[in-house]
Amino acid sequence: MARPLRIEYENAFYHITARGNERRDIFTDKRDREKFFFYLGVLHKRYRIIIYSYVLMDNHYHLLIETPEPNLSRVMRDLNGHYTIYFNKTHKRYGHLLQGRYKAILVDKDNYLLELSRYIHLNPVRAGILPQPENYSYSSMPYYTGKKMPPEWLNVKFVLEQFGSRLKAQQDAYKRFVYEGISTRNHLEDTYASSILGTEGFIEKITSEFLREKEISEQVPESKRLRYGKSLEEVAMAVMNHYDIDKGVLTKRKAKFNKGRKVFVYLARRYTDNKISRIREFLDNSVTPVAISKLFSRTEEELVKQKDLRRDIQKIEKILFDNANMYHVKT
Repeated sequence: MARPLRIEYENAFYHITARGNERRDIFTDKRDREKFFFYLGVLHKRYRIIIYSYVLMDNHYHLLIETPEPNLSRVMRDLNGHYTIYFNKTHKRYGHLLQGRYKAILVDKDNYLLELSRYIHLNPVRAGILPQPENYSYSSMPYYTGKKMPPEWLNVKFVLEQFGSRLKAQQDAYKRFVYEGISTRNHLEDTYASSILGTEGFIEKITSEFLREKEISEQVPESKRLRYGKSLEEVAMAVMNHYDIDKGVLTKRKAKFNKGRKVFVYLARRYTDNKISRIREFLDNSVTPVAISKLFSRTEEELVKQKDLRRDIQKIEKILFDNANMYHVKT
């Protein structure tokens, strides 16, 4: 499995997610969640990380954090490592608790902080657990609305200050903001190279300062996209060459199993800067935006277990990046 791209620098801002291996639960009771919170508090002191928002679901978690020092890898090694040791010992189990490596999206704090905080707090609502996010005990939302006093390691002040000057007014305004997000789109769809969420200027700044002309392992596919961004036509051509198909196969409607399209969607999301709406247009609107999002997520999970799929994608990546001259897509 390819290593994810990690970009670390002082005062970097991240959206972190980690999931249970094979979608299994990683939090089974209150004690598990309290232990996870304990580790967050320890890491807040040890590494001076700033924790803005969080939610613990049964089989995954989300964090919104800032690292005053370039130490994300150490922070996450300690968090996931210590929690895995605790969980395995407590529940008398062995082996991996989490599915692969954690996912870290570098975030443009000035433009996406509020959206991501809202997205994290709406997880229990979108999962159908309950309709009021402030009533979910294992997220930071109750602290944002004044239902609870925040722990020392959780910073709610910075976000709330974006909603006024008086605390009660801030809390009420933030709550309205979160509820308004129930019917809005997921801004994580704007993530570039599965690694960066921000404006064009922010993405250009990060790529020029931290990626270009620097040695990055060939095991990190996102680095190629950030440096050499591919077009949908190039990705489609590489997929079609590998599977010996034409574009009609990619755009076929109501196909129960379309491996070519699945791989195309995965690579298009990973190696181009096109949004889901543009990918859908390229596929002649033969698949819905929700289906595209699910195809990408499902393929990421399948890559962990399916050697044949990993082999296919590695060969297509070789076609995509080793061939300087790509042909026009056949229709």
